[in-house]
Amino acid sequence: MDAESPMSSPSSPTPSSSSPTEEGATPPAVDNGPSRPFLACLLPLVVFLLCGSLEPSAGEPANWLGFGEGDYPLLYTARVAVSLLALAIVARDVLPWLGRPTWWPPLLGVALVIPWIVLAALQREAGWAAMAPRAGFDPFRPFLSEAGSWAFLAVRFTGLVLVVPIAEELFLRGFLMRYVIDEEFWKVRFGMLTASSMIACTVYAVLTHPGEAIAAAGWFGIVSGVAAATRRPIDAITTHAATNLALGIYVVSTGAWWLW
Repeated sequence: MDAESPMSSPSSPTPSSSSPTEEGATPPAVDNGPSRPFLACLLPLVVFLLCGSLEPSAGEPANWLGFGEGDYPLLYTARVAVSLLALAIVARDVLPWLGRPTWWPPLLGVALVIPWIVLAALQREAGWAAMAPRAGFDPFRPFLSEAGSWAFLAVRFTGLVLVVPIAEELFLRGFLMRYVIDEEFWKVRFGMLTASSMIACTVYAVLTHPGEAIAAAGWFGIVSGVAAATRRPIDAITTHAATNLALGIYVVSTGAWWLW
């Protein structure tokens, strides 16, 4: 379906609340979705995943394109750059819809890193993670200079804390969890939870994080609760970003590269 077709998306989001606001006051984030909703909610994650298909897997000498471990820093840098371009393309559609951040979701996001690490480690010890290992790239390998290692870490954290939370939340909670409720998903208020939307969330979590399936199913369910509680897309994003930031700090501090 054409993302910019007037039959598939509204020319501008319609507020789901008709309550008047004081003149000059900023209204709450009640828009049902960004303008050009298909493009805005799908493009960033599709670009990120397609670029990721070029990267070699952990322990793989060379992938189907001939790229090996030594090419990973350059490939990931390109992946982040192209994904940032995709986010820039949809920014004007998305930014008015995000709303003002609430103070507590980032704190929850930091706390959620603990069960994520514990459950992921338990799954790994049980041998369930071997089927889909992450790239697990150690930036301090001999083929990178010290300056190159720290430069790559900056790029890696940009992807981890900025690109992934925005792209994934736009797709999962902006599109998928509402699309299973109504194909015209922009008519479904953000944060609405039904049995079908929670099943969609769980399936997505397991399929995209098979190496941490148990942790992902619980974590994504909790963040869906955040979205339902505040009805603001920005709060799902900040929760996600806070968990990823805490996870990244843990990985760099401990050398548990298998977690990213």
